[in-house]
Amino acid sequence: MQRLGIFGGTFNPPHKGHIYIALEAIKGAALDKMLFVPCGNPPHKSVEGNVSPVQRFEMTRLAIADYPDFEITDLEMKSKEPSYTLKTLEKLKILYPDAKLCFVVGGDSVRDMKDWYHSEEIFKLAEIVALRRGGIDDSIFESSIELYKETYDAEITVVDILPTDVSSSELRRKIAKGCDVADLIAPSVLEYIKEFEIYKDKI
Repeated sequence: MQRLGIFGGTFNPPHKGHIYIALEAIKGAALDKMLFVPCGNPPHKSVEGNVSPVQRFEMTRLAIADYPDFEITDLEMKSKEPSYTLKTLEKLKILYPDAKLCFVVGGDSVRDMKDWYHSEEIFKLAEIVALRRGGIDDSIFESSIELYKETYDAEITVVDILPTDVSSSELRRKIAKGCDVADLIAPSVLEYIKEFEIYKDKI
């Protein structure tokens, strides 16, 4: 059975930190593919910057183009509903009936999963690939993992990764100020940003 990683996010913009995380998740959780899912309408935060969902999708497509194990879907882009993880996983299960869905979650988000929309159903639909990076409280991380295993019979794979020193919000600020970010973003993505003057206005 194919182990299909699910990597959701705003990707605003997608950067080399995202690529690193996806590669480490593939290696650490023995995934066959990583499916990037740019969110259309995130329920708990707004999408900052003068950027459209279509532009975020296109930037992500460009960012992963050179990686044969990476794929992208516009599943959430097509929906007008809030991009709840459960709804996305239910749709992906229909699209990939023979795949094992492996949902990638950052270590800082692991403890909040119990409060997500119908979290118990998420644990039934997908294995959780929990990324443990330096700087987070290991005790909270570990206790959350144990809670989900005991309460929901969750299947969880922990992958240790190095902290990344790049964030999308910092990149937006740098781009707005005209700073050089060529070492943090794929050349094709940077060209796209320049062409459409994305993030030109001060964030």
